Amino acid sequence: MHFETMILLLFSVLGLIDGALFALLFRRRRFYFYALAMALLGGAAGAYFLWYAKGYDGLGLWSLYLAYGMTGFMVAEIIALFLLVPLSLLSLVKALRRAVKLLGALGLLASLGIGVYGAYDGNHREVTEHHDIYVKDLPEALEGYRFAQMTDTHIGPYFRYTDLPREMARAKAEGAEAVFFTGDLIDDVRHMKETADILDEWQEAFPDGILYAWGNHEYYRGKDLIRRELLRTRVELLENESTVIRRGGEALYVAGVDYPWSRGAARSLEMQDMMDFAYRDIPEGAPSILLAHHSDFIDLGFERGAFLTLTGHTHGTQFGLFGRPIITPFRYTRGMYSDGMHQGYVSRGDASWFPFRFSCDRELAVFTLHRKTEK
Repeated sequence: MHFETMILLLFSVLGLIDGALFALLFRRRRFYFYALAMALLGGAAGAYFLWYAKGYDGLGLWSLYLAYGMTGFMVAEIIALFLLVPLSLLSLVKALRRAVKLLGALGLLASLGIGVYGAYDGNHREVTEHHDIYVKDLPEALEGYRFAQMTDTHIGPYFRYTDLPREMARAKAEGAEAVFFTGDLIDDVRHMKETADILDEWQEAFPDGILYAWGNHEYYRGKDLIRRELLRTRVELLENESTVIRRGGEALYVAGVDYPWSRGAARSLEMQDMMDFAYRDIPEGAPSILLAHHSDFIDLGFERGAFLTLTGHTHGTQFGLFGRPIITPFRYTRGMYSDGMHQGYVSRGDASWFPFRFSCDRELAVFTLHRKTEK
């Protein structure tokens, strides 16, 4: 099913169900009227969201704030479903009906508030996460080496190519000597040329430049075009290969892998093949960092001895409570993970194609290397 069709159907059906449950909860006779009205509203919100993603260029701020509103309504539909199902059933008990109606009214208002707030705040709030990485046998010349990770900018209606210099400036201000980009750079490839020009301009701001590993959205949006534009810049593409950063005669290897598309056992083999290619020029035991879009590569990074694996893709699920995801399909979802000797990091992303976030801020991640001393 086409993505646009799926979005329209999903939020129309959600509206239909929410409307019927609303009528049941508040004892409305013409439940079909409420179901139809909510289906139309849900479909309209989805339609505007899709239209804005393609037609945002040249529109005023009103269109962006309306997109936040429509996104908030779409999120509220999802939250409302989980609220209305149990409350509608409880409303069948006459003694509970009045209290349940009050809870329902307050809950629906809260759902809409969370949706609109998360759409606006999620697209504006960004934090810088600082991480000190202690590495056994790290060469002395690499003590204090600092770099930034960027990922999942999804350049388009919510993070525009004109926002990219600000992100680069933040990394520079943090003292980063390199930027490691782990995929999903752009969704609106109409601006790929301008995006590539910006990356090329900022390349010289970092002594070790910008290194890039592929994500999945590059395939969705046209990898050949994106690759062609990046190849005319000084950005270094790591396509199942590695490069070396040198300091004082010492080497730090950085490997980058592609995005795996296979499923089941074939996927494991595909990922192993990618790792074999990426690590073929890295000496055994040499200090290395692995760049990958999908967080499933963290385990393979551990196995290969990469002291740090940087990934993205998950966006941290964009929703959580107290800084933690509630439900996740990923083994590694956000933050730092370790097997005791090596570390793997999943960034929440610098942006997103869907602006809503709640308890999952956008981030620029900055890492500083240190020699690990034995106690």
